Amino acid sequence: MSDLLIKGAHGGRVEVKMGQILEIINVEGTQICDFFAFNADDLMETLSPPHIRSALGRIFLKVGDVLVSRYRRPMIELLDDTCGVHDIIFPPCDPETYVQRFGIHNHRSCRTNLAEVMADKNIPYAYLPDPVDFFQNTPVTADGIIQRLASTAKPGDKVVLRALQPCFAVGSSCPMIGGVNGDRSTDIRFRVSDG
Repeated sequence: MSDLLIKGAHGGRVEVKMGQILEIINVEGTQICDFFAFNADDLMETLSPPHIRSALGRIFLKVGDVLVSRYRRPMIELLDDTCGVHDIIFPPCDPETYVQRFGIHNHRSCRTNLAEVMADKNIPYAYLPDPVDFFQNTPVTADGIIQRLASTAKPGDKVVLRALQPCFAVGSSCPMIGGVNGDRSTDIRFRVSDG
């Protein structure tokens, strides 16, 4: 078993072999985890929210779902989920998000966290993928409005995933301000074990 604590507002990466289990644990609650996955043998094959939406035919996740890559191949299986509220619509926050919405420069972001964590793989910034936003509470209303609400995750809530490909799994403990992460960014834990 391997264990990685991703500090609030930062990113982290683990390697998950095919068939292994990855638990993503919300340590203190109300923390969004932007989750990215790369095929360890072909970094251009990444987990892809648009293809997940297409494959599932919906915009929310359920236990038993198989999450697919940009090549529409099975990549991750959702085995367990104690929170039940996640997002597969939003892109990662990036530096421009904080400039446009809050007038803040040089704020940490999920996109730059991903770039830092994957820097040794030499993936151009423009080709970094979009995330599955675990624990993010952004429901869509009947008239198509996407709401930005506080995460409903409680301390210890988790999602349990099985790797259907060998993966580099990346998490960003989202630095977003404005209440969606409660009053501050807190830690996310990645725990890898044999299935």
